[in-house]
Amino acid sequence: MRDSAFVDSNIWLYAMAQSDDAAGDIRYAKAKAFLLGLPRPKVNSQVIRDVCCNLLKKSRIKEAAIQTYVLAWYRNCDVVSSNAEQFLLASGLRQSGDFSYWDSLIVAAALDAGCTTLFSEDMQHGRVLRGQLTIVNPFQAA
Repeated sequence: MRDSAFVDSNIWLYAMAQSDDAAGDIRYAKAKAFLLGLPRPKVNSQVIRDVCCNLLKKSRIKEAAIQTYVLAWYRNCDVVSSNAEQFLLASGLRQSGDFSYWDSLIVAAALDAGCTTLFSEDMQHGRVLRGQLTIVNPFQAA
């Protein structure tokens, strides 16, 4: 099976944010370059909603830009649909105390989609889940 990657909201936000913070933080440029190097990453609607909401609130991006981003996700990424199995898997991850509510849904979507890598800045770098999915912080990875 070919490696496939799921990209969490925070990486997209760094790449897409238009903020005064972007000038002084190297993660913004790194995130853009990183995402451009990924062939058809996977996301789900939770990631899209989260990124769009934060871009509207924090970066004050216009609706026209949001529309362009949404179309680009559906054109250039594999958008993973939610299903009952994902929600039950996420519930199990929460019951074991491993993840918060929102993080458990991201992890469950990545596992359900058969991903081998979950790129996220705010989960445990290097952790392997179910012998299948490795969490990688692209800002920390070599």
